[in-house]
Amino acid sequence: MSDILKDKVVLVTGAASGIGRAIAISAARHGAKAVIVSDVTETPHEGGTQTTAEIEALGVLTRFQRTDVTQHAEVDALVDAAAEFGGVDVMVCNAGITLREDGPDVAESDYRRLMAVNLDGVLFGAQAAARQMKARGKPGSIVLMASMGGIAGAGMTVAYSTSKGGVVLMAKALADALGPDGIRVNAICPGTIDTHLLRTNPGIAAASEGFRQRTPLRRLGKPSEIGDAVAWLGSDMSSYVTGIALLVDGGLLSVI
Repeated sequence: MSDILKDKVVLVTGAASGIGRAIAISAARHGAKAVIVSDVTETPHEGGTQTTAEIEALGVLTRFQRTDVTQHAEVDALVDAAAEFGGVDVMVCNAGITLREDGPDVAESDYRRLMAVNLDGVLFGAQAAARQMKARGKPGSIVLMASMGGIAGAGMTVAYSTSKGGVVLMAKALADALGPDGIRVNAICPGTIDTHLLRTNPGIAAASEGFRQRTPLRRLGKPSEIGDAVAWLGSDMSSYVTGIALLVDGGLLSVI
């Protein structure tokens, strides 16, 4: 597709399925030197092996590493693994979860589990990547996965929206903290994306149809379109962009 990520090592958490998988494959298509695929298990949906196989078929170096992003030591080990390829240049903190039952009465155990993945795991990934980038003395890009739900709340997603709103502000705060070291930090806020979860969950599919009808482009987003946005933020083409929350939502929040 392009060479905007030429010579860059890209690391993606939550990359064995869905949007994370699309981000990893897009990085390879945009010329990355190596792509590290990470997830809490090897076999959710499409799976880590299938993802790395597709990346290898594009002639790009890759490996899968199991990582629980809620465990600081595992995230540190994941970023250390990038040294095999020369060190991480683009860190994509994508791993995240939703809850079957979310809302104003969300259970404490569910709330804490979601925050551990969606907030703690994102921060741990950004911290580990920043440390390695500083040690190498090279500029880098850290992309945090937020959501349009982190900008506009909804009663049915109280915990999820809270976590993603935190990610948006985390990107802004880290951009300020890490900017002097040449490290850019941005968030991406996907809208309604056509993923395996959406296609196989009747409730989510029904809700998404309403969003589709209201979206100015009148369609759902493709996972690859999030991957392209991440590639741009990871590339030198966005070298003066940091601290933003980039909406990739087909214009939905402009009119909702």
